[in-house]
Amino acid sequence: MESWRLILDPDLEGPENMARDEAILRAADSGSKLPALPTLRVYGWASPTISIGFVQNPSHLLGHGLPVVRRVTGGRAVLHDNELTYSIVVPSSNPLFLEGITGAYSAISACILKALKDIGITASFSRGTPKGRSPQKDGCFFSASRYEILVEGKKLVGSSQRRFRNAFLQHGSILFGVNAGLNARLFGKGVVDRMSWIGAHSKAGRGDFRGMLVRRVSEGLGASFSPSGLTEQELYLRDSLMKAKYSSPLWNHSCARRFQDIVRTVPSNGERPEEE
Repeated sequence: MESWRLILDPDLEGPENMARDEAILRAADSGSKLPALPTLRVYGWASPTISIGFVQNPSHLLGHGLPVVRRVTGGRAVLHDNELTYSIVVPSSNPLFLEGITGAYSAISACILKALKDIGITASFSRGTPKGRSPQKDGCFFSASRYEILVEGKKLVGSSQRRFRNAFLQHGSILFGVNAGLNARLFGKGVVDRMSWIGAHSKAGRGDFRGMLVRRVSEGLGASFSPSGLTEQELYLRDSLMKAKYSSPLWNHSCARRFQDIVRTVPSNGERPEEE
């Protein structure tokens, strides 16, 4: 078993959640003197929030009265509401990094499949790839990529991944319930017919499932977990990211690539400049 860190966060606002995930990724990628531990973080969302992929145009998602936050990962938009979200950050020294994108997706999704089975839900891998889509249907749950999780042919878990040179981040939404009207308004008619959620198949709550997910990740990825929080380096990175990116309309709402310029204002190693 390999030593991993376990972060169990409460429900937080969207910018804070995305800043924390990216801070953990950047710290693991920084080549710090202290080797980064692989990390599983599990959390929720304090209020309904739309997250969009790294290069996604959010113009058709603005104006609905919901906060919109841009992820560091790719993929398509997600309405985060009644869900449990996981994030896994793994440094390049971990064998999971060497499996590549699809290998990591498969290994992580297999853990989620087993946790779902623990609460009486029979799920399976998607074998397909996303088809062409209109902007109105530019939602993560409208179609499933390979190794994403389906129940009765409908998508229950949506995940995305970002790889840096020395670490990768994969995070994903595990749905417990769905606001049908809001999803249809955001992503087009028919999207809810393609979605599944835990509440439709099981009475298990988020707390129950969280424990099963942690156990199955431990077994499936050979992880020996130690509960912890963010390091001082990660807290500094989180604060820098919140200021430069996640509190900025330019980062969250721009439909151009201009937002990439602000990435340069974030310290790459998460270390405070030395005071003179």
